Amino acid sequence: NPRRRAWIAGGLVTALVAAGASLLSAPTAAASRIPVSASIRSQAVSASQPARSHRYRHRTKVIMPIRQAMGPTRPKRTDPIRFHGGAVMTGSVHVYLIWYGDWSKSPAVTLISDLVRGFPASAYAGTNATYTDSKGTPAATDIQLAGSLTDTYSQGPSLTDAEVRRVITKAITSGALPADDHGIYAVLSSADVKETSGFASRYCGWHFRMSLKLTPVRYLYAGDPGLQGTRTCIPPMTGSANGDPGADALASTVVHEIDETITDPDIDAWYDRYGYENADKCAWTYGPTWTNSHGGTANVTIGGHDFLIQQNWVARSPQTCALS
Repeated sequence: NPRRRAWIAGGLVTALVAAGASLLSAPTAAASRIPVSASIRSQAVSASQPARSHRYRHRTKVIMPIRQAMGPTRPKRTDPIRFHGGAVMTGSVHVYLIWYGDWSKSPAVTLISDLVRGFPASAYAGTNATYTDSKGTPAATDIQLAGSLTDTYSQGPSLTDAEVRRVITKAITSGALPADDHGIYAVLSSADVKETSGFASRYCGWHFRMSLKLTPVRYLYAGDPGLQGTRTCIPPMTGSANGDPGADALASTVVHEIDETITDPDIDAWYDRYGYENADKCAWTYGPTWTNSHGGTANVTIGGHDFLIQQNWVARSPQTCALS
């Protein structure tokens, strides 16, 4: 009977509306026990939820956009970055470099190892100290190179995101590297390796987290763009500061991802209302530069080498991109 079905449907709608009004007007006992500060934090996170689906925040990772993506959609540098209550890496952070593929002819192994070793003594490291955790403790500036290993194509000449995780899992479960909740595991692929989810076409690097042996594992991926990303992942420069454009570009990407992993390790701490993390807001900007003795463009000297490293967003007032 159509009239009866309409009457039943109308009754259901009325009942649902009434139930919704009841829920809104009567907070649950659990909600009433939430501290005011936690309630405010929850509202702040809720208000920023659109950032979860923003083009550089994916369900499994946060990416560093390619150069072309930084045109009309580039991060809004007038919008402040905010704390959303998540974890921040403090104290000493241990970096583990996993060199995937064939690095025998690249200076990157030496350059990036020295870059990580020299990072704590650099003025650049201080940009992360402008970020704090929920207790007011500054984000880590003491970054230590805690381990390094070579993985010669254990997953083949191309990598999926799952295979990047598998490379790290294998390194930890085999005992080659420790499971370290103060660690950042960096899978760095040589120029011939393809990361099939979009390296050099959608991103130059990315970071995320997983859990292994009940330990939170924060990790990043970055590739040498010397073959695949000459137009998308290598910055415009008059020359390479260290004689290898791919290695120099990789150094900047690694710093970008380390900065973001420290200040937003679980993708729930520091980002702006559009979802951009600190290094995203300054991607492909470098500040004052000079030409070094090799005829290359540089803006910092770290670990005994000149580099062209992108600026980082500082959370002090006024918020801006800076190198120190």
